[in-house]
Amino acid sequence: MSNSSSKVISKIFVYVLVIGGAFLMLIPFAWMVATSFKAPSEVSSWPPVWTTKNAASSFQFKTQIRQKSLTASVDLSTLSLSEFRNFAALIGESVSYDTIIVNLNDDHIRRGEIEIQLLSRDGSPARYAVEIDEARFQGLIEKYEALVENLPAAYEKELKGLPVEDVGRFLDRFFTVAVYNDNGFIRRVTLVTTLKMQYNTLIERLKQGIENSLKELPVDSELTKELKKRLVENSLELLAGPVAGFEKTVIELDSYRTGATGVTSLEEIEKLVSNLVVDLSRMEEVSKSIMKLAAEAIESDSKLALPARQLERALEAAGTGLKQWADLLGFYAKLRRFYEDSQTLSLASASIVGRIRTDREVHELVVSSLDTLNAGKDIKDHLASTLSPSNIRNAVTILINYLDRDFNRSLGPYYVNTQVVLETLNDAMNFIRTSLIVAGDRSLDQRVRSSMSAETSYEAIKSLIRDVASASGQTITVGSILASLDRHARNVDSDVFAGFIRRRWEETSVVGAFSRMHSDIFTELDLSIKPAEVEKVYFRGLTSPSGAKSFEIKLRGISAVWLKDDMAAGKANFNLSETFKNFFQNYITAWNAAPFGTYYFNTVFVAIVTTFLEIIFAAMAAFAFAKLEFFGKNLIFTLFLATMMVPGEVLLVPNFVTLTALGWIDTYYALIVPWVVSVFAIFLMRQHFMTIPNELYDAAMIDGLTKWRFLWTIMVPLAKPAVITGALLKFVGSWNSFLWVLIVTKSPEIRTLPVGLQNFSSAAGSDYHLLMAAATFSVIPVIALFLLTQKYFIAGIARSGLK
Repeated sequence: MSNSSSKVISKIFVYVLVIGGAFLMLIPFAWMVATSFKAPSEVSSWPPVWTTKNAASSFQFKTQIRQKSLTASVDLSTLSLSEFRNFAALIGESVSYDTIIVNLNDDHIRRGEIEIQLLSRDGSPARYAVEIDEARFQGLIEKYEALVENLPAAYEKELKGLPVEDVGRFLDRFFTVAVYNDNGFIRRVTLVTTLKMQYNTLIERLKQGIENSLKELPVDSELTKELKKRLVENSLELLAGPVAGFEKTVIELDSYRTGATGVTSLEEIEKLVSNLVVDLSRMEEVSKSIMKLAAEAIESDSKLALPARQLERALEAAGTGLKQWADLLGFYAKLRRFYEDSQTLSLASASIVGRIRTDREVHELVVSSLDTLNAGKDIKDHLASTLSPSNIRNAVTILINYLDRDFNRSLGPYYVNTQVVLETLNDAMNFIRTSLIVAGDRSLDQRVRSSMSAETSYEAIKSLIRDVASASGQTITVGSILASLDRHARNVDSDVFAGFIRRRWEETSVVGAFSRMHSDIFTELDLSIKPAEVEKVYFRGLTSPSGAKSFEIKLRGISAVWLKDDMAAGKANFNLSETFKNFFQNYITAWNAAPFGTYYFNTVFVAIVTTFLEIIFAAMAAFAFAKLEFFGKNLIFTLFLATMMVPGEVLLVPNFVTLTALGWIDTYYALIVPWVVSVFAIFLMRQHFMTIPNELYDAAMIDGLTKWRFLWTIMVPLAKPAVITGALLKFVGSWNSFLWVLIVTKSPEIRTLPVGLQNFSSAAGSDYHLLMAAATFSVIPVIALFLLTQKYFIAGIARSGLK
């Protein structure tokens, strides 16, 4: 092989090595950028992918029909601080029994067209019932009323008092206890564990019942002792067969622990009930045989009559628990069979298609609906003038802040710290409203509303609060609430303070009414396709990326319980504009998650000022070390270089103590002053200055230039690569500074971008898609700056060591 060929191959190898290295170095940055566009569920997916569904025009999302019926609640994770302080006012009524809830178990959807399909297990439109077999249902109700007299203790409280007058409500409440709850007795693990325990208890009680009832006593005669011993042996011998069968059943129960779903199927329940009936019948036959032996023994010794009665009661009691479960499971099987047989109708169409409303559409609807709001004209006027498409998502917070400001002004003539009084009243309102919900007493609720709208005295209001607390079982908590109210009531006339309480009640009522109106308007889908059985669909949780998300499908004249055994499938469709917005949504969310505009300004300001001052000081010091002669120059320069070996972390505490003494903590001075001198910049520029001939300096001096003018008009322009290199390094270092900024700042108004990125990390985990988006728009200016100045950077590094 010739030398020329070897050189070509070597050159190719070097190029491949350099290009490959550059590619490897770019992979982390490329992955950061790719992650910044991903949805939350895609960040930790395996295997990892570079693409994202945020760029797709449609995608399937995961759904699940919520079977458990929930009472009124508020998703606290979606509330602002002001909303949280008034959360009781935001609580609406529980979801009605004609509303099916489909959980969104996927990434948040902000816009676009939503398609939901309600399907039976075979893929056809979901089935339901309207007319049922009333005679059959009444027969089941009779069985239920007999069943509730002898229920297993674990479910006795939950299963008593079900609404037997309405088939939908009865089925929903019973299935909630049986299936929908996490500890429902039809769930595989619960059922198997309970039945195994009942069988083991039965075996143990049978043996103990026989031995304890026929235990030898000191007063027994020899004949009695002999008869008891023989009766125990014969009884245990008779029990051996059934006990062996019970033990076999216990082992077989493990096969029911696993299945296609976590709920035991109807066929499996019916098989279990059949086995239970057989086992209980076998036990009854053996009990009869044992009592027959006992009767024969009594004929030989009448003293055995009392032990025999004890034995009979023990045998009867032994199987009580298992019989209760056999009856309960048998009733469930009949009720479930009735439930399935009754579903003879199908939805006209499985698909429901609706579009999420835009903020502009929501704003128009909310403003037009203010006339229906039961509130004062000043409140309506404020909302109408303040709300806009850009802030409509925060409409409830805007209303609360307005009411709080006005209320604080009213408290001003009476109190110095009005906010404390306001928070006390808010706590009282939250307590009253939540206690009324817990109590569930309509007459008490009406009494509270009437009292709050009348000229009720302060003492009467206190008495009313005590009654509400007593009805809800909050008699311990109410003491602190009343004590706080009394503490503030002493500072004003009692009638005035009672007026403040009544006014706050009315204002929280307004907040609740507006919140429900705002939520309904914001979350209602504009339906384009729907079956006749569906009236409306709400996409709850739409206003906040955090918290639970669900679709509330309000049915027309159909109880939701008939659809809770079905499946739901979901799909989101987007037009070109919506796809574009989805693709860049992480950047918008990240920017709005914290005051990044302030962070950007602080970072740019600190980086520019620090860089400018460092170049000035470094140029002057470098000029002195390069061109001037003074005593100890080399020693001083050596000492300067030696400071570069001191770790920066060592200086954190001394610098912090110094800045604290100067009062500069949480100011721009703390971010700028300690970093305006850099030994490395001095060294870099000194080395570059030394390459400039001394003759040029001498000629300048002969021409009458001062040292100051020579430095800035000749030296610095000639050393432009070194100056730009030092400035670039300083700018990047200041831009990326994290630890020092975190230590010396406390308020967001002073902090910079690197510290701002920690908003996306917490003890619960990190939002990596938002963190990567924020990191991307944080690093872009530095990358752009480097690309624009890279030739000077390379020249400065290359020439700084030349003589």
